[in-house]
Amino acid sequence: MWRYLVRRLAFMPVLLALANFLGFAYAYLLGPLQTARNPYAVSGGELPPLLPQYLEYLRGVLRLDFGNLAQGEPIINVVLRTGLASLVLLILALACSILVGLPLGLNAVRSSPAKVSPWLTAIVTVGLASPGYFIGVILIALSIMYFIWGPGAEPLFPFQGFGWDDHLVLPTLALMALPTVKIAQITSGMLVEEMGKQYIVAARSLGHSSRSIRRRYAFRNILAPVVITIASSLRLMVAELIIIERLFGWPGIGRLFSTTVILTSQHNNFLSPPLVAALLTVLAATFLVSDTVAGVIVRGLDPRQVES
Repeated sequence: MWRYLVRRLAFMPVLLALANFLGFAYAYLLGPLQTARNPYAVSGGELPPLLPQYLEYLRGVLRLDFGNLAQGEPIINVVLRTGLASLVLLILALACSILVGLPLGLNAVRSSPAKVSPWLTAIVTVGLASPGYFIGVILIALSIMYFIWGPGAEPLFPFQGFGWDDHLVLPTLALMALPTVKIAQITSGMLVEEMGKQYIVAARSLGHSSRSIRRRYAFRNILAPVVITIASSLRLMVAELIIIERLFGWPGIGRLFSTTVILTSQHNNFLSPPLVAALLTVLAATFLVSDTVAGVIVRGLDPRQVES
């Protein structure tokens, strides 16, 4: 495990530096091309070389100066504020996905013979075919219908805006939908495979109940793939943040990324090289840290994992 952790930590700065440079270069080189396509834009003249500009940016980073937005606000403040909003949403959605997905997967397994219940198969089929933004649109439509025809004078839950209250409900539901069914699917599938092994047959012959066998013995042996699935679900949530936060007006890092990078954006900070570099570095760090933590947990749970 220690070799794995040291190796990951050694490569992490290199990968983060590469992500930072690629983000800066993408915005720096593509920005003038987009400006040239706008007939109302004023040309800024010949573009200076990339590397000197990037080195100047790095000198500022070493002084903890990550640049400012067009409005004058420091980029570091914006990234921290939006990152906190997204982090709370991610943690809440991931926790709910685990708390719902694991019991679904466990309770859907039948022992004689070992198989997955048809009701979970139907839920997984519908869930995998319904991306987060589709669930979000349905939730917003239901909220509007409740507002129009319901007994109250306002929606049951707010579907636009920010707040550490019931504003979190609908974005969390939309964000957790697909990861929940993925966790349930992997849990039930791995558990069915585990229930057919010889030690399960022996435990059943000794008088242990099927429920006890599933929860005390079989589930413990499938924890490693379940943790890997949870880590991949977190990556999926991060990718869906861009759409979910725009859909619900949540001022997180996904919404900031979309207004900064999407080519149809009309925002003042569109393709700002320091901002794109910072956002891409934060996203890369999120993926790297989640993969590293998942790898460490898997190696701790399953001694059969061999260092490669």
